[in-house]
Amino acid sequence: MFKKWLLAGLCLCASSAQAETISLEYKGFYDRLKQVNKGNYQLVEIAFSVPILPNCHIQRGTISSELNTTPLTYTAAQRLFIPFDDALKDQRALVNLEFDGKAEGCAIAMQVRAKQTHAQYDKERLQQIATEMDALLGVMQGFPMRYFKEPIAGLNFEFGQDQTIAVILDGREQQVNGSFKLGVDQLNTLSSLQFSQAPTVLSPWVK
Repeated sequence: MFKKWLLAGLCLCASSAQAETISLEYKGFYDRLKQVNKGNYQLVEIAFSVPILPNCHIQRGTISSELNTTPLTYTAAQRLFIPFDDALKDQRALVNLEFDGKAEGCAIAMQVRAKQTHAQYDKERLQQIATEMDALLGVMQGFPMRYFKEPIAGLNFEFGQDQTIAVILDGREQQVNGSFKLGVDQLNTLSSLQFSQAPTVLSPWVK
């Protein structure tokens, strides 16, 4: 798994080679979301996702307990929107994922990212995002993310694959393809940053 996507310790283990529906304890997600909520981060969050692999295409998702079953919201990129709910934890709810394959080699990944992305940023907002990402990653060191002991190297702006994006940094324009990385040194000296379109994801840059 790439460093920008972190295995959340929630492995998808099928009960047999033919199984296509996997159930995970909701509590594993709840514990991670609780860490975020306790920190009251204004600009950053954690995102859960199933990487898109040949056996790992989600067909349907639900959250079930002894009391009820509700649909699980997810995107075409297979990001999972898991609610933070004390009742679901107390009811020992399950997160159920139905795949169109055998779910072999599938796993849940977790990423720290900005809650929103914009086409234009000023220095103060970027610095706050970087500070909150550092703090959240520090909290997560108790989970399987122990290589995050050093401050982040900067910020990583991701765009659609094979998209050429114009980046204007303090009035100087350049073209990038797919992603743009902004180092801490640049972050501390820039005045403004502008893109021809907003990135799809803004995440920590970790070397």
